[in-house]
Amino acid sequence: MKSIITLIVTFFLNLTLSWAADINATLIDANSTVYQTLLHTLSKDTNKTAEINLEKSLLEILLQPQKTMIRDLNLTQAKNVTTYRQLFQIYLDDALKLDTLRSALSQDNHKIETIENEIADLDNHSPQLFSMELQDAFYHKKSESLHQQIMAYTKQMQQIKSILLKSLSSIDFQTLNIDTTLKKETQLLKTLQERINRYEIVKERLSLVSDRDKISSIDKQIEDTKTLYQNIIKNNIVTKFMQFSFALQKKDEIAFSIAKEINKKLTLLGLHNIDTDIIPLFQSMENKYLGTLKTITGASEQEFKEMVAQGWNFINQPIIEINKTPISIFKLILSLLVFIMGFVLGALYKRKINNLTTRKRPLTATTRTLLANMGYYIIILIAFFIALKALGITLSSLALIAGALSVGIGFGLQNIVSNFVSGLILMFERSIKIGDYVQIDDQTRGYITDIRMRSTTITTNENIDIIVPNQSFIEHNVVNWTMKDNIRRFSIPFGVKYGTKPEQVIEIIETAVANSELQDDLYNSIERRTRVIMTGMGDSSVNFELFIWVKGDKLRKPKRTASEFYILIYNALYENNIEIPFPQMDLHIRSIDASLPIETLNNTTNSNVKDKH
Repeated sequence: MKSIITLIVTFFLNLTLSWAADINATLIDANSTVYQTLLHTLSKDTNKTAEINLEKSLLEILLQPQKTMIRDLNLTQAKNVTTYRQLFQIYLDDALKLDTLRSALSQDNHKIETIENEIADLDNHSPQLFSMELQDAFYHKKSESLHQQIMAYTKQMQQIKSILLKSLSSIDFQTLNIDTTLKKETQLLKTLQERINRYEIVKERLSLVSDRDKISSIDKQIEDTKTLYQNIIKNNIVTKFMQFSFALQKKDEIAFSIAKEINKKLTLLGLHNIDTDIIPLFQSMENKYLGTLKTITGASEQEFKEMVAQGWNFINQPIIEINKTPISIFKLILSLLVFIMGFVLGALYKRKINNLTTRKRPLTATTRTLLANMGYYIIILIAFFIALKALGITLSSLALIAGALSVGIGFGLQNIVSNFVSGLILMFERSIKIGDYVQIDDQTRGYITDIRMRSTTITTNENIDIIVPNQSFIEHNVVNWTMKDNIRRFSIPFGVKYGTKPEQVIEIIETAVANSELQDDLYNSIERRTRVIMTGMGDSSVNFELFIWVKGDKLRKPKRTASEFYILIYNALYENNIEIPFPQMDLHIRSIDASLPIETLNNTTNSNVKDKH
């Protein structure tokens, strides 16, 4: 019988050397009898090569039984809080074991793919072909064993899950001092973390002096402390689960937040499959004891809180630094909102001042504008400092920036600064005010309608707004027609022909002004009164000048006002038959050259020019 088996194995072995693909599948599906026969055949081979030894080692490994080490619970319900706690500890250990098994299975699958690609590239008579096929079979057997273990642990976790769901309502959690236990575990975790940090510092110091013995000792202490740290985390997770279960028993929705805390701590253990192993347990317990609707609502609310927390953390992460002060997106947004709010409040304040004073008129236009503008800029300045405070930048932090900008201000921004200071001077000095009628040059004349920090607005009689830098009012001559009052003297020059009595002219013009409708726009006092004076005797006329003191709106329309008085003078002289002379030139001919043509003589004779124009 043994000889027949040997022949069969020999046949398979020869077949391996010829058709590798078929033998590969056969080796994977073979049982221990086939592996034992192949090992017996190889043992008789006197050629002890390295490849033969490798094949024998692989066959011996394949002959070893694959055992799934898992606890037998034999429970249908947890009897007390201790059993309940132990069940979740087993559940957590199984989840960690499953995580390790899944990782190993994934690695073996990658190995199988790699080695089968290598086998496909080998020649059918390659001496390495059989050993690689045995190794491929080993990986397949190992993967099958891992898969069986995963199924076994998954089944046990489902059993524990069922027991926990059934037992929760009957467990008395009052015997546990959960809050005290959590505080002790948290403090112990903090202590262990500090101990690990101290060991790391000592290790760095020892590495500088290359003391290998002590470094090895420190490494051992670090490893032991980290293991203890992991165990405390596991205990803390179990305690939190008891807190979670107690909250579910009381139907307290705080259980949702506790479950999220447990999930965060599970990541510290390196658990990657929380969504498939842990979260379903929590969701099943929440559905049963809080109801599906509350579970969905609570989970959505918790997820929303987490999203808000993540967003909050994101916008609070520093993106830049200014003078070693970290600046985050939140700080930038907050400072921008504060600055915008300052502009809005400043604009509302300015509008409020203008509206109040417009209705009640307790203030002059100049005072109103001064209060509105100064308040506006003060609000903007306060908002600027608050925005800096929101960014975390103090005034002392700006010293370096101010020093760097001083050169730029001294050169590039000197006009802006000069206009700003000039605006402050104009507002407080009040040499020009809102409503004043000013003249800067022959072309620029009009009302002051606004005085700002950088510029002043002049509205001309043509309703054209001219923006004039404040510096121009400080550095150049400015004619303010209405600085102290709304009274100004106008001079209206005119002339009459020779032969007219000056007294008669003066009386006629003063009487005409006194009896005209323009008298209401004139100002007369002892010092300021209407008068006509003779200013000289010209080439063609006796020259006079009318002095009148104009008040009110007429003052702001000088050309129109002068035109009205010119018309009044012209009509008064015309009515009294007083001739207004015009320039003329008389040509006297003393001798005539007889040799000149008649046409030339006629042209010369007719050249008496009576008007230069």
